[in-house]
Amino acid sequence: MKFSTLTAAAALALASLAAPALAQDGVAVGATIYGSDGAPVGTVERVDGDTVTVNTGTTTAALPASTLGKGDNGPVIGWTKAELEAAVAEANREAADKLAAALVEGAEVYSSDNVRLGTIKTVEPELVVVELASGPASLPRNQMAMQADKVTFLATAAALEAAVTAQGGD
Repeated sequence: MKFSTLTAAAALALASLAAPALAQDGVAVGATIYGSDGAPVGTVERVDGDTVTVNTGTTTAALPASTLGKGDNGPVIGWTKAELEAAVAEANREAADKLAAALVEGAEVYSSDNVRLGTIKTVEPELVVVELASGPASLPRNQMAMQADKVTFLATAAALEAAVTAQGGD
């Protein structure tokens, strides 16, 4: 079973769909979320502040809590399971395309805590070689994402520095 995560782009796409007007209070992990058609969409996997992560069995979507309403059977969203899964799939495709276009020689790379790490030296199928202050580092391509229109390595600057040091870098 393949799991995907709803990205910010999907949240924007979902915002354009009709959503319930009443936000659901106190949604608990394990609760079933129902769709606009009354059918189960998925189960709450995690609640983190104003974000509710719903697992449909096929995909995982991080939804703003404000998109949840109160229905007859419990928490409800304004989309069917198929609509939610399609929105997640489309957002993931768009995010992958945007990242692929941004992974070019000379592009700046930032850490997850928004620290400039360096610039891309080369892009390989599995790795992105980034010129750090301490020298080149081969970073896993699957740990790169776009955040606020910046190529971002999904680790903090301190964590990357510690990893480079542990591997014998400066």
